[in-house]
Amino acid sequence: MNSKNHHQKKRFGQHWLVNKKILEKIKEIAVLNQNDFILEIGPGKGALTSKLLDSEIKKLHAIELDKDLINLLNDKFNNNDKFSLQQGDILTVNLDSINKKITKVIANIPYNITGPILDIFIGRLGITRNYNYEKIIFLMQKDVVDRILSKEGSPNAGALSVRMQLLSKIKKICDVPPSSFSPPPKVFSSLVVFEPIKNHLRLDISIEKNIDKLLRISFNSRRKMLRNTLNSILSNEEINELSESSKVCFNLRPQDISIEQWIKLAENCIKIKK
Repeated sequence: MNSKNHHQKKRFGQHWLVNKKILEKIKEIAVLNQNDFILEIGPGKGALTSKLLDSEIKKLHAIELDKDLINLLNDKFNNNDKFSLQQGDILTVNLDSINKKITKVIANIPYNITGPILDIFIGRLGITRNYNYEKIIFLMQKDVVDRILSKEGSPNAGALSVRMQLLSKIKKICDVPPSSFSPPPKVFSSLVVFEPIKNHLRLDISIEKNIDKLLRISFNSRRKMLRNTLNSILSNEEINELSESSKVCFNLRPQDISIEQWIKLAENCIKIKK
């Protein structure tokens, strides 16, 4: 298939990156080397793929959902020994055979599947990862990145920001305007780098599970004070004991609690419940 004859499919959320400066920026921040095994999600017509392959990487494995693009990509890169391609949905495809080989993940994420992709690649609290990615480079919706990077006291602060910051080091590189894509999306994007925290450096799994539970309950009613949300799992006596031992004021709303305070709450909650 000629690439000019391929039309983007709305159901796949296809907005292809065409800004050459951003394509170069992605390659630059990836800091590619001869040991890299790259997973590229949604290569589209291969604009970024070409740049990544034009480096000293060991391997690039691409996963593309759109069956109509498979022949196009194979025709374009089939003479490159470093390239392999798999047709499938990144949300359901089995990566077990290559997961431990992958060093870096690079993707322009379709906005409609951002949450599940973050769960798969950044991980979830209370669950040990079975991979060891060095970097995850995502081009994703700006407002989601802003929420992920929010600190306590910000109206954007939420369960997502606490979870992501406990699981990974995060750096926003730059914002990317709609004009950088074809067709242009209706919103701005941001280029962001995640460096997942190694399993042995993460919090104890039991603490992570408790933080996740507290976040879920608290942010389900984010306008309420902690005292009025955590009373669903704690008695008044336990709430008073937890507030005193963790030194966290339960008259605060969840978006005003720092990550360090969530950790203290979880640690002391475990002690109280023993």
